[in-house]
Amino acid sequence: MAFLDWVLHPTELWAAFWYVMRHAPPDEKTVQLQVSGDMKRCYDFLEMTSRSFAAVIQELNPKLRDGICLFYLVLRGLDTIGKWGK
Repeated sequence: MAFLDWVLHPTELWAAFWYVMRHAPPDEKTVQLQVSGDMKRCYDFLEMTSRSFAAVIQELNPKLRDGICLFYLVLRGLDTIGKWGK
């Protein structure tokens, strides 16, 4: 089914190809980020929580990246706590 989607949307296949060729895996990006020890721990949690969001967040401008990382982790934590209350 995925192959059929790629055939019907060749621009998405091309974009995925270039993304894979130009970007390091998320695990390697955390090592490359120039962040303090506390923020490094946050990025480690981010990678454990969601690899897809970790890849996107680590691509952001450094001025936005740390705040969005923290915001995402807080919302994810609140979502988890909210599920326990049901």
